[in-house]
Amino acid sequence: MPARAPLTQPTQPNPYTVQSRQLLYDCPWIRVREDRFTHRSGGQGRYAVCGFRRTACGVLALDEQDRVVLVGQWRYPLETYSWEIPEGGGEDTESPFACIRRELGEEAGLEARIWEPLAFCHTSNSSTDEETFLFLATDLHALPHGHDPEDVEELLIHREPFEHCLARVLSGEITDGLSVVAILALQAKRTGMNTALAGAVAERFFQCPSEHPSPGRARWGNLDSV
Repeated sequence: MPARAPLTQPTQPNPYTVQSRQLLYDCPWIRVREDRFTHRSGGQGRYAVCGFRRTACGVLALDEQDRVVLVGQWRYPLETYSWEIPEGGGEDTESPFACIRRELGEEAGLEARIWEPLAFCHTSNSSTDEETFLFLATDLHALPHGHDPEDVEELLIHREPFEHCLARVLSGEITDGLSVVAILALQAKRTGMNTALAGAVAERFFQCPSEHPSPGRARWGNLDSV
């Protein structure tokens, strides 16, 4: 494949001049603020930003029969049941790798001997600063104690052939964003797209977010600056 030039950006990409920022809500999981701004076109407005305190992490775990480990649970905001890959929220002081290894054990009662970064994405960049790290894990083994969900979690575990999972994504049956991206990313690799994650991105899978905060996440520590 020919070398790809970086996608271009405008000379001055940020069109907003922030007039004020106000923290509206804060809890251990999310925080919400409202920014008032002037656009360089002359318009004025307000922007609500949701900040996630934890890093979104997921793992596409494949067994020796090419089956995907799926977790079933009720998703409260959607008021519907969802089948998805094991996922969790990483603390600011733990790497995505440390987080998802723990979550695979807690949610599915499994450990994996082979891990590799699979995909990185922003799940909802119009309103949140959430960053998502997705892994591929193989050579799976059961933990002696089985899975250990939290007190407020009721989880079912199921293994589904990868091809069936791909079909369920395309049909709209599997809709969880992390699961959709992970399954499509692996399919892309299997069909010849061998592009690797950029080195600087891949390194972050094994680093604590506090060591390299994104500009959006770093902003929460300096709301007074406009």
